[in-house]
Amino acid sequence: MQPDETNDTNANQYDLFSRQFKADPFPTFAQLRQNNPIYPHIAPDGSTIWYISRYDDVVDVLKDNDTFVKNKQNTLLPEEIDPHQTPPFMHRLINENMLFSDPPDHTRLRGLVNQAFTPRRIEQMTPRIQTIADGLLDAVASQGKMDLIADFALPLPTIIITDMLGIPEANRDEVQDWSQAIIAPGRHGLSYKARRRKVRAFVDYLQDLFGQRQREPQDDLTTALVQAEEAGERLSVPELSSMVALLLVTGHETTVNLIGNGVLTLLKHPEQLALLKRGAGVETAVNELLRYDGPVETSTTRWVRRDVVYKGHAMKRGDVVRVVLASANRDGSQFHHADELDVTRENNKHLAFGHGIHYCLGAPLARVEGKIALQTLFGRFPDLRLAVAESELEWRSGVLFRGLKWLPLTW
Repeated sequence: MQPDETNDTNANQYDLFSRQFKADPFPTFAQLRQNNPIYPHIAPDGSTIWYISRYDDVVDVLKDNDTFVKNKQNTLLPEEIDPHQTPPFMHRLINENMLFSDPPDHTRLRGLVNQAFTPRRIEQMTPRIQTIADGLLDAVASQGKMDLIADFALPLPTIIITDMLGIPEANRDEVQDWSQAIIAPGRHGLSYKARRRKVRAFVDYLQDLFGQRQREPQDDLTTALVQAEEAGERLSVPELSSMVALLLVTGHETTVNLIGNGVLTLLKHPEQLALLKRGAGVETAVNELLRYDGPVETSTTRWVRRDVVYKGHAMKRGDVVRVVLASANRDGSQFHHADELDVTRENNKHLAFGHGIHYCLGAPLARVEGKIALQTLFGRFPDLRLAVAESELEWRSGVLFRGLKWLPLTW
């Protein structure tokens, strides 16, 4: 053992998966930062998952794209790679996008998609976002109650991202169902055969859509992706399919949780909500809500490329690494009074959208959606309040996203 190497023997001493933990993970995160900031959890199959919880360490891992990779293939030794093996189609459909790639593939894919996901396109969407928000609240106004998630927080970004991609309203629900079959089959209890049927239907639909946009370009994101070109290269069909699936899921998951978590947080902090209603900057408020109880609990999976002693901890090639964004955003070494909500907080360098080359491409869109949603919701229903006891609320399971299953409200 090297002199600075730590023999980690405290595996699995933290509850990271129960309903109680999901309801309030922040005391556990505080313990991790204090006692085990680089914590090895042993998975049921015996593999190690490293949880990184301090702000500076999280930033360090997110910036170190050589040691911590997004494509597991990059952890293999040359003799472990079969040049004749073709990845399964399902694998390609899920993974051939910038989220699960490393440079140079990531650089190429990000460059192509950046051409389609421009600030101008997001700015052009602002009136449409406002119209959708108004319409969703019109539909429930006379009822005096709603489930914020089902009636507002979920349909708002779903409609927006399908609009941006140019998916017709008649196909919206079906396409959303297909994309969920790819990304989160367990959440919907799908069998392998049922998942394959949905994936095949999705692929057939997308191939038809790509062909249509090649023949008859439209002013939408799908056309922009089909036409995007850099150094003579374009996205392949699997890359296009994977990118659209990624945009469909990430294009709404973050905003759903931003709105849901944000509204609950403000209702629990009436003095902060009052500041917002009196004109405190909504931009700083959205950033603070992203920091305080953001939509993403951990980053997507990274793997250790090679055996390394990282800050005194012996990590093995192929180990999984998860950086805990929600913990880093409550780190007192970075944020003054980190466990307090302050909608006027300035210079808020939160990590809710990640950091480095994998920083969330849709962050500007999510901020605009969150801003319009909060302004419209509390402007329309100033006496908005919880319709059930907070203890009755249920948080979705899983280590990646942090969001409510439902949020019953009344006014």
